[in-house]
Amino acid sequence: MDEFGLIFSEWESDFYHYLSSPLGGINKHSRTNYMSWLKFLSKNYPISDRIDETKIDAIIERERELLNSRNIYNTPRDLINFRSALRKFRQFILADYKKIQESSVLSEVERIEKDTTIEKTECEAIVKARIGQGLFRNRLIEHWHGCSITKFGMCDCLVASHIKPWKDSTNEERLSVYNGLLLLPNYDKFFDKGYISFDSRGYIIYSRFFPVSERKLLNMDDSITLVRVEPQHQPFLKYHNEYCLMQ
Repeated sequence: MDEFGLIFSEWESDFYHYLSSPLGGINKHSRTNYMSWLKFLSKNYPISDRIDETKIDAIIERERELLNSRNIYNTPRDLINFRSALRKFRQFILADYKKIQESSVLSEVERIEKDTTIEKTECEAIVKARIGQGLFRNRLIEHWHGCSITKFGMCDCLVASHIKPWKDSTNEERLSVYNGLLLLPNYDKFFDKGYISFDSRGYIIYSRFFPVSERKLLNMDDSITLVRVEPQHQPFLKYHNEYCLMQ
């Protein structure tokens, strides 16, 4: 691990969503490859937010020496792909993507607060919905009566989570009970990061980047489902599958 940097696994979800954004500009097939190449390299190198061209060159030179000693990633073309992925990761770090996202959300909050066409109570409800509070949370509690997956009923321990992210939703969608799940914190984190999603019937979908070995530690298998799915949930679940799940 880089002594002063966060390793690749700490950035995995953010980097994937950066690749999916206009800033990253990478199509679905290519971003899956970029992720796979970096996860492979990260097993042997401290790929972190301290990455620079000197470190990239050192990794590529070492990989050049190892080409003939393994059965995969053993061609000169693979070295080109590795360098491309490492440089894209460096671009992501230099862009400070997380800060850009946070600034975008704050700008949207400010816009809503200044919008004189929105009544004050609605404005407050929309802003509070950003962090799963207020009217949005109350609606989810009334709708689900507990965790949307397990039925766990201690609602003060559950997280009110948007299916289609707040930043991507209209004001109406931000307050819609059908655009939300009430989840235990572990499920909420996996859902928010894009490691899990749910299909139109409510069955869990796992990201290819969520290792089976890790899922087994948490007793997570294909039998996990939402308590119920109504027709109004489906457009939001479809959005999460297409734009939030790391595929």
